Amino acid sequence: MLGFDNEIRDLSGDSSGLQKGLSIFFKSNPICGEGVGFGVPIVEYPNIILFSTTANLEYKNGVFVKYFSMDSFPIKTWRNRIIIKNRIYHFFQRKLAEKYKNYPRTRSLLTYLIKLQSFLGIKLSYQRIYSKGIIKVEYYLEKKKIKICVDSSGLTDKNYKRLLILNEQSSDFNLYKDKLGILRTGDIGAWEEISSEWASLTNEFVNLTFYMKNIAGAKLYRGWELIKPRLDWAGFCYSIPSYKESFDYVIKIEAD
Repeated sequence: MLGFDNEIRDLSGDSSGLQKGLSIFFKSNPICGEGVGFGVPIVEYPNIILFSTTANLEYKNGVFVKYFSMDSFPIKTWRNRIIIKNRIYHFFQRKLAEKYKNYPRTRSLLTYLIKLQSFLGIKLSYQRIYSKGIIKVEYYLEKKKIKICVDSSGLTDKNYKRLLILNEQSSDFNLYKDKLGILRTGDIGAWEEISSEWASLTNEFVNLTFYMKNIAGAKLYRGWELIKPRLDWAGFCYSIPSYKESFDYVIKIEAD
């Protein structure tokens, strides 16, 4: 079963407070973890990356339509109140993030540093700004598949570099397959580009798999992270150039 689940279940999670897309439900419970769900937009400008913390959801003629307001950017806070502005801290934070993404062998050590930050009360939060416009996402639910249509023409500031569309569920989707092979858990990577024509992620506990395809004119990435309490997600991301204001794709879902 598919549906929307915007309830904030864990204030420690990095996606806490963000608007969510479609979640997979199993026995009436969401199995999205800390993932944001299917079909969630992010806008990357030259000097800022914008997320959505407010949105309107409608249901018309069998189609879910969600209007994401691009109104927030990520910041680091201490104990949910104090914004960390120290330049030295942010310099080392960027270096750690680069090593975590580009050097898989360092991830086990860096994972402990991320957990230490959480223990000290440092977390990712989102600073509201005046919205740069609306991204409209339509969700067509069909048997065993979802068609998602993204329209970014409602952005008031067109000077962005690219549009990112996240498609995430929980880290229990920890078996990755494509035409080139199989990966599990941490070997899946943290936003690695996919060259295969298609790729899938499987949750072996509930025997569910979702598939996505590479689409001409866009790039497809895969990722998996489990660092409680902050991170618990697995999924795919499309990177779309700014000149494409409309983008459609299909997610296929199978139960074994």
